[in-house]
Amino acid sequence: MSFRRVPLFFVFCLVWLLKTGSAFGQETASVTAGSNFPNRFTGRQIVVELGSGENRSEYRLLDTGLLYYRKGSEGPFTQLGQQKKDSTQKMFARLEQDCKIKTAKQEKPEKPDVTITWKKAKTEFAVGWENGKAPDVCERFYERFMEMFPKSRKK
Repeated sequence: MSFRRVPLFFVFCLVWLLKTGSAFGQETASVTAGSNFPNRFTGRQIVVELGSGENRSEYRLLDTGLLYYRKGSEGPFTQLGQQKKDSTQKMFARLEQDCKIKTAKQEKPEKPDVTITWKKAKTEFAVGWENGKAPDVCERFYERFMEMFPKSRKK
């Protein structure tokens, strides 16, 4: 009778360990779920595009603080580092509150020199200008935004 209790106890312990181990694995997976790759990122991001051709430069800031750069509309992204949480939040607040990107009634020209886009999942709001005809608030935002990127990547 004691032989039956010992294997049952080990079976019970093994089942318990497997269940708790898989629960820890599921918890970790949910924390890291989602992508930090800019094209698949579903959180907020700021995209600044210089020029309107195929070879334009593109700068991105994700709300996680990650900075990305790519040359050309189909080129690969290069991660350039990470901003601190407070400076990232300030940048999003400037774009949303000072520039009022979500309610801006500015027409985007056909071939803009600079385009600033606020994205979250499939929602986008954009402001663009050409020939230096930028609203003052947007131009100041653009200058502060570009200061976050290394000088070697600026156009």
